[in-house]
Amino acid sequence: MANGVWHEELQQVLALDKDDLGLPRDSRHLVPDLIDALLRPIAERDRFLLQCVESQADRVCKAEENGVQSRFMYVRKHRGPDGLVRLRAAHLPTSHEMTPEESDRHKAMKEFVARTCDAAGIRYDVEKATKFRTSRPDVTVIGDGGLNLGCEAQYYNASSGTVLRRSRAHASAGLTANWITDNDKFHLVDRANWMLTRPATWRQISNATDLPLMGGYRVLVEWACTAAAERPCPDGLAKTGCGRVHLQWDTPRRLDDEGTGWTGEAGNTRGVTVGQTLIGAATGTVVPLFIPSQRSPRAGTYMWVPARDRATWSGYRPIEEPPAEGVVEPGDAIHFSGEEAELSCRFGEEKWTPSAPLPRRGLAQLSITVDRPQPSVHPAAAELAPQCAPPVLRQPQPGEGETEVLRRDQAAQPAVPPLAAEPVSAPAVEGRQAPQEAPGTGAPNTEPDSNMRIVSVMAETSFPSDLLAARTRLNQATAELSALLRSLPWSVEPAEGWPGIEHPHTGEVTGGREPSPGWTNEQKAAVTRLRQECLKLSATIVTHSYWDAFQGEDVVKERMRLKAASRPMTTAGLSPAA
Repeated sequence: MANGVWHEELQQVLALDKDDLGLPRDSRHLVPDLIDALLRPIAERDRFLLQCVESQADRVCKAEENGVQSRFMYVRKHRGPDGLVRLRAAHLPTSHEMTPEESDRHKAMKEFVARTCDAAGIRYDVEKATKFRTSRPDVTVIGDGGLNLGCEAQYYNASSGTVLRRSRAHASAGLTANWITDNDKFHLVDRANWMLTRPATWRQISNATDLPLMGGYRVLVEWACTAAAERPCPDGLAKTGCGRVHLQWDTPRRLDDEGTGWTGEAGNTRGVTVGQTLIGAATGTVVPLFIPSQRSPRAGTYMWVPARDRATWSGYRPIEEPPAEGVVEPGDAIHFSGEEAELSCRFGEEKWTPSAPLPRRGLAQLSITVDRPQPSVHPAAAELAPQCAPPVLRQPQPGEGETEVLRRDQAAQPAVPPLAAEPVSAPAVEGRQAPQEAPGTGAPNTEPDSNMRIVSVMAETSFPSDLLAARTRLNQATAELSALLRSLPWSVEPAEGWPGIEHPHTGEVTGGREPSPGWTNEQKAAVTRLRQECLKLSATIVTHSYWDAFQGEDVVKERMRLKAASRPMTTAGLSPAA
């Protein structure tokens, strides 16, 4: 780097360490605009405008003679070892030329995106400039009810300035930039919306029906923190739970050794793919989300998320747009030492000195804890309860599993008394109409109160009391066993742990284990007791004489009805995202 550069139009050397850049007195009013012009990206100015100071003497530039870099230069802000920011000139590298492998993969990825759009009936353009020629994405995806995407296949590490400049150019043309790469250490990560794939050859990309999406996509997990919750409490209260509701942006599939985690009644979330996410963004089911850092206004996390999860998150936190570039933070002001510009090329002579360490850019907060909303009890539930005398069950909270509600509400009344043989019909409530079925679905448009539905379902059952009590206790014992296992050390026998891996950009540590002291004899006995109880209850339920009256698929229907009668039903819209 040099503190002087030759300006071809002005035909003079600019002294970058002087506040007037060495200009004549009558031209110093041009300095602010000139500095802005010097810091402009190369794509927005003449590449040959700034040259090495050797050019004025018609001597050969050492950088050009080296063959790796050219005599043409650019000016950037450089933070020195003393922490001060100065203007410095550096030689431009020769233009990057893709290797044959990069070029083939680049073409294959463009063809993959086009092939995906073809299969979904979505319009697209390949290597077509935008209307005002501000950008020309590799593939332009025309949204069908969603976003218009400017997709870029990137297989070499473009500079952060290039990523930001091209992303802004796409945005000015009404496109949402989407960078596709196979390297999570590239500068494009968390500087724009991005998709990470596994490393693959051009032939594998060309033959792939779809590609697994390894990064750049998140889903929102929401769960009530109780002792029986599927996920542990982030605050460390694993045994009791903190009683609040946690929301966390998580990868679709967590670490393999973590277990299932909380995924709701629908089961584990399947892995997502590049094609599915592209189609979802174009049709509106997948949307971009930026979560700013708490420490730096210019840092944050970019990710693709399901539209319903973004809507849920917006109910707790405002959605912020990515910040405009050019924000000046304290310590970013340019320092001028007043030194004269050197008139000889110093390329190859300077020893590398590290810049002063910067404060770490803050990480975005991808999880929050909120208070549990208070449920409202419908008056009809209180009127119905004395007629059939079931246990009093409360409405499940957002993200709370059915076993959690059962463990909380039936702890004081584990046995279920016999129910009335005849169903009890709920009386009409003044001012409230019966729910109407949605056309073509058979499902009501509006759900009645949870307590009233639970009472109604249990009153309509005709199961033997011992069978219903066994099924109810099995639900409770299963929840107790699950909560106990999560509170125990991860290894039954004492075992050494291992360190995790820190993400180079987010700082998030994944994997790794603390040393495990193993289980005590009392803990082993408690687990064995609950497992044996669950096994005994399962055998009691399966071999009960009640099933002798049914055959074929009727047996399955009755067993599903028993499950529904032995535990509260979740209300619509409370299933947590996984």
